[in-house]
Amino acid sequence: MEKKITQRLHILTLVVRKGGDIPLVREKAKVLAKICSFSRIASVQLATAASEVARLLMKTSGGGTVSFFLICCKIDRHGKKTYGGIELFFEGQRPCAPVEAGTNGGPSCLLSLEEFEKTPPIPGLKKVLDEISIEGWGTGGTLRIKGVKWGKYLSWEKIQGRDELIRKQLFPDTEKSYLENLRAKHQEVLRLLRELTRKNRELDQANSELLQLGRDLEILAHERTMAEIALRIADRVRNPATVIGGLARILLKRFPDDALYRDKIDAIFKEAKKLERIVSDFERLAKEHEQSFEKVDLKKIVDEVLTTWKPALFQQAIQLSEKMASAPVMIRANTQTLKVALLHVLKNAVEASQAGGKITVTVSRDKGRPFVSIEDQGYGIKKSVMKELFKGPVTTKKSGTGLGLMMVQQIIKEHQGEVRIESTEGEGTKIILLFPKRWKECD
Repeated sequence: MEKKITQRLHILTLVVRKGGDIPLVREKAKVLAKICSFSRIASVQLATAASEVARLLMKTSGGGTVSFFLICCKIDRHGKKTYGGIELFFEGQRPCAPVEAGTNGGPSCLLSLEEFEKTPPIPGLKKVLDEISIEGWGTGGTLRIKGVKWGKYLSWEKIQGRDELIRKQLFPDTEKSYLENLRAKHQEVLRLLRELTRKNRELDQANSELLQLGRDLEILAHERTMAEIALRIADRVRNPATVIGGLARILLKRFPDDALYRDKIDAIFKEAKKLERIVSDFERLAKEHEQSFEKVDLKKIVDEVLTTWKPALFQQAIQLSEKMASAPVMIRANTQTLKVALLHVLKNAVEASQAGGKITVTVSRDKGRPFVSIEDQGYGIKKSVMKELFKGPVTTKKSGTGLGLMMVQQIIKEHQGEVRIESTEGEGTKIILLFPKRWKECD
């Protein structure tokens, strides 16, 4: 029959900070198992499991806490028959640092949860304990492992009745018991402070991203506004200036030098020429904007963006796979704005990825068309959200504005390209920035 925990009694929390604390964990687990009428073999198994996980905390998280609970459950349909057991709860004192496998004697944080569960002592724990669950691994949080070992039939009343006996045998020294639990409470306060610090960092990051988005939008708005104003003014002024100048030229030819009002017509002609020069200046400004699109190697631009993000990828234990074409992939691009688009796509991929995940960046050609694709192994995009992309601001992040992807699309449109998105919920997302095979000159 399936056993479900219905009662839980906290007995002891030990702090593991150094190797010398591990034998104490083993000793307390063995004493508690014996008091709870575990068989000799089961007691040894529980004690070994507790010490091995404590040793794992030392290797992966620099230590942590081990909490012991007495538990029981009702399993028959009448709710009368109960079994007693022991629950162990282990929590690391800090997130696992992304190191290479084996350098600290334990599994690397670069491993996925599936790979981590295959490394010792996890497979052995699954054989010894009746239940085991792992949380926090691969998410950037602290490692938490919960294990349950069931014993013989034992009523909850008997378990509670042994509380005083348990505490006397576990804590022969009252002062020692007080100090151990005081250390545990101190660790809990530190954990809460770390959690508060983490949330403050997330808030600071959200504010920083909003400021960066604002700056990016200002760059685009400035460039587009200057070009559009120049073209609009040039278009509206060119025709009237040409007509006025042409009529003034005709009148000057027909009127003699001493004719009345000739000096005023001459002034009109000169002012019309000034307007034509102003139109030329605005056209030159528009041409300068067009000249900001130069022939560049797409691989070089992508490499510069990746260089900026590599420290963040390493810090979050995300693997980067680069697949670059052997030959240069030349495009016409505004390097500054294209980098903004690539940074936003890469940032989204990083935020969607978990520690141990992988991001693949490819630069190549598809039927002659240059492209760059950024693929992650994150949570993917829901079908309902996919339908709304590019129709307006859409975001799946709590602090997101939803404007980033729209800005990426606008930048790629200005490069005469298109944005394609392929995503499977729960598997990942690939964003492809596709550029034209041949640049079309605009009239």
